[in-house]
Amino acid sequence: MKKSTKKKIFAIFIVLAFLGSGLISAFLYTTPSQNQVQVDWGARLAITTFGDLYPIPAGVGVTNETTDKLFTLNSDGIIYKTGEESATLVEFFEIWGENFNSTCILEYCNTENHSMRMYVNNVENFDYELYTIKNNDFILIDYR
Repeated sequence: MKKSTKKKIFAIFIVLAFLGSGLISAFLYTTPSQNQVQVDWGARLAITTFGDLYPIPAGVGVTNETTDKLFTLNSDGIIYKTGEESATLVEFFEIWGENFNSTCILEYCNTENHSMRMYVNNVENFDYELYTIKNNDFILIDYR
């Protein structure tokens, strides 16, 4: 075999090895998907401010290959939970790094002209941050 042929084969081998290691790294170090993490249940959260839907970002509570006990995978408003212990709504907001209590949601706080209401499964709920999230809940927090 010629030296130039050997060099070409060696170069192709190196390129393939490099590409293969890149693909393996990408596979191993991607954000977990629903199929990769333990999910015990999910609930849907929607936040509206002045009638507009406020986006809940994908990846809240997700870092590399681990998740907090409450997390999102997509920006569809579904909060997933892992583990056996219960979880309150304020825990999700703390993980997200956002404000939520009985008078404020995000940067919006009750005033003389504007207020917040919370509904769980279409029934007004006054537990706010203390509400214990349950499987298949639909939680709507409306500020107007």
